[in-house]
Formats: sequence, structure tokens, C-alpha cells
Amino acid sequence: MSKIALFVLLVVLVVLLAPYTALPPLMGSVVGRILQDQLELEQTPEVELASSPGPMMYAGSFSKALVSVEGFEVAGVKPDRIIMDLDPFNINLMESASSGELSTEKPLSGVLRGEFSEANTLRLAQLGAGVPVQEIQLENDEVAFKMSLGFGAVATVRGPLFLRDGTLIFEPRQIEGAPQQLLAVAGFAYPVSELPFGAEISGVDVKKDRLILSGRVQKMPLGEPIG
Repeated sequence: MSKIALFVLLVVLVVLLAPYTALPPLMGSVVGRILQDQLELEQTPEVELASSPGPMMYAGSFSKALVSVEGFEVAGVKPDRIIMDLDPFNINLMESASSGELSTEKPLSGVLRGEFSEANTLRLAQLGAGVPVQEIQLENDEVAFKMSLGFGAVATVRGPLFLRDGTLIFEPRQIEGAPQQLLAVAGFAYPVSELPFGAEISGVDVKKDRLILSGRVQKMPLGEPIG
């Protein structure tokens, strides 16, 4: 049986037989598979769907959609995970069953959050910096990294991260173990624009041991063939 036939059968069973308590995980599985194909992921994203009141799901109306994605590369670096909290949306269940595509009234939108560990933030810094970055520490509202000066010498640089015109910028403000003049070359800039689904990053937050980028996804199409 083809993927399209399986999808049609799933939707028909959901509409005719499934109690509304079983509908969210079934439809969440379908949405997750579509996103996995669109983003070329090794793992299927976790999709949590809900509606209030619950029976509105039979009409394809979902008031909550929480999507958790792992293994997706953002501008050359993989966050530990991306979480998308989508705005309420409607799925045309019968049209989806007849067409073999997940039919929504319009592309989905919502807020997103990308979480980076220190290891992945180090990779980001290494790609964006003009100096050799060996180690990085994420502290509350501040980044500290060690850069190689050659011949075994290492300097520690501290400063904040912020966004400007779609670029993540590190502004060095303190340096230890090297002349102050090296602050001029210790900064880095890394673009976080041109993301899929019309996503735009608008906020950066540095916490203990993790970096968080936040923004919105504007145009997530689910009406792609799954066969």
C-alpha cells in the first residue's frame, strides 16, 4: 500500500472511528512525518496537538500545536532542539483524505525557540570568529571564550551577544591574558537569516550553559504531497 493510500485510510479512520482523545497523537504523527520529509531530518519531530473544546478536533480545528525538532541545521550549526509553538489552525480532513496532502486554510505560523548547548555554541563561534576559539562558557547574559595566541598562550575574552540585522554579534569587552588591543579582533558575527518557512530570529538570551534564540515562523506549508 502506498503512502498516500495509508494517509487516506488514516484520515478516514480518524474522522469516522477515533475518539477525540486519540485524534491528537494520530494527526500529530502525520504532521511530524511531513515535517521530517520537508526538512530532511533523520528523526521524526514530536508534534503535540490539542483543541478546546476537544470535539472541535473532528472539524479539523486545533488550538494548540507544539513541535519539537532535533537534528535540523540552522545556518551551518545544529541546535540541540528547536521548539515551535504554532498559532491555532484548521485542517480540512476530508479534502486531505481525497487529495493525499494535508490541507490547511493557510500556511502555519507561530513562535519558535532554538536552544544551543555550549558545545554547539562553540561551533557557532568557531565559524564566525576570525581568531582560533578553543573553549566557550555561557553565563547569565555573558559569553566567555578562550582563544589561542600561539605558542601555547591562551587569552580569555568576555562580552555580550546581541542581534543586529539578522546577524548574531559577539561584542568583546574584557580580555585576560593578552593586551587590551586584541579586543579589536576578538569579536565575531554570525548570520542567522535566510531560514526556512520564513522564520526570523528576533531575540537572543544567554543563560547558564545554554544559548537561546527566539523568533517567529511565518510560512510553514503542510500541503505537500507525502507520497
